[in-house]
Amino acid sequence: MNHLSQSTSPYLLQHANNPVDWYPWGEEALAKAKKEDKPIFLSIGYAACHWCHVMAHESFEDRETADFMNEHFINIKVDREERPDIDGIYMQAVIAMTGSGGWPMSVFLAPDLKPFYTGTYFPPVRRYNMPAFKDVLSGLANAWKNDRSEIEKVGEQIIGHLRQQNKNEKSELLSPEHFESIANAITNSYDWGFGGWGDAPKFPQAMALEFLLQHITLSKDQTEGSEKTLKLINHCLQAMSRGGLYISAFRINHLITYLNLTHQFVPGWRIDFCRQWLCFTNPHLSLHISHTMLAY
Repeated sequence: MNHLSQSTSPYLLQHANNPVDWYPWGEEALAKAKKEDKPIFLSIGYAACHWCHVMAHESFEDRETADFMNEHFINIKVDREERPDIDGIYMQAVIAMTGSGGWPMSVFLAPDLKPFYTGTYFPPVRRYNMPAFKDVLSGLANAWKNDRSEIEKVGEQIIGHLRQQNKNEKSELLSPEHFESIANAITNSYDWGFGGWGDAPKFPQAMALEFLLQHITLSKDQTEGSEKTLKLINHCLQAMSRGGLYISAFRINHLITYLNLTHQFVPGWRIDFCRQWLCFTNPHLSLHISHTMLAY
């Protein structure tokens, strides 16, 4: 049993019997990283996260992987629902370095807590155009030993970027032009074939849909653009309905029937990938669907 056994978080307790020598976020782990001059592997997730459980089973329960992690890294596990502050800080770094975010969040830090490599889910073998987790661990352990100056350089660049970004956010207010650019970026990257964004496996992007609804509500004079956006939203909900996703006691397709949309299975929306995700997105997606109904 590792250092998570006394945690109050159900998510951390799920990892208490991993062979990985997990520490909760705290002075003990941070001091150990400085004393032993080891990089930190920070893993952030939450109890209802499907891919968090997948990565735990594939990698954190694997003795060979755990032994390598324990030898070369100080491993810290964080529940994002218990520490949203830590989650928020390092999510900015993940997005800055990879262009997107999500959970499980995988962040490699120097002992001074500056991130130098980030990602989300890493498979045990190379797939989904992602490197194998063991290869990531091996490469970073080697870089820490033999190319420390480059790691420190990357860390400084990321911290500088985040400081400048936060400075800009404080000094600039978003204008209607900013919102229009965001809406265009979202709609232009939409998958009109299967719905949603990106390749399979797809996840419900509740916040993107809600943003589009809010945007057309505030831009009612743009009739043509508003109609196209509503068409996109309905198409996305229809695609999720065809995949069989659930929201509380209601099927999404029951709600889509209310909007007089049809029901056929659409590839990409897999129940096994998305059911756990909906435990987290339920409130957002339910609110969004209610707003969609009001738009009619």
